[in-house]
Amino acid sequence: MLEQMTEKFQTAMKPVTELATLNMNTMQELAEKQNSLFSTLMSDGMSFVETASQQKDLMSLAEAQKAYLESMQEKMTESAKSSYTLITETQQKAGEMMKGMSEEFTTKFTAK
Repeated sequence: MLEQMTEKFQTAMKPVTELATLNMNTMQELAEKQNSLFSTLMSDGMSFVETASQQKDLMSLAEAQKAYLESMQEKMTESAKSSYTLITETQQKAGEMMKGMSEEFTTKFTAK
């Protein structure tokens, strides 16, 4: 009897567990992406400071700054696109899970 209750509870909690796992994996991947972006931006910033300090005239400094800002903008845009894609894919998977869970519950309750 206890085994049956445990099995039914595990079966009932399976969709919740799957959604929690999906959420946890997504959050971990987003954190890794943000960590990578932050590290890259810090490294690029330090390189820019080094490059800027070596410039002899204002035009060279402006060109170095322009290149740095364009690079930073490109990296941030790519990061945003990547994060958006990940969140969209996760949202679709969660929707499919919810739809499957709804269909499963409907099947179980209409069969009895």
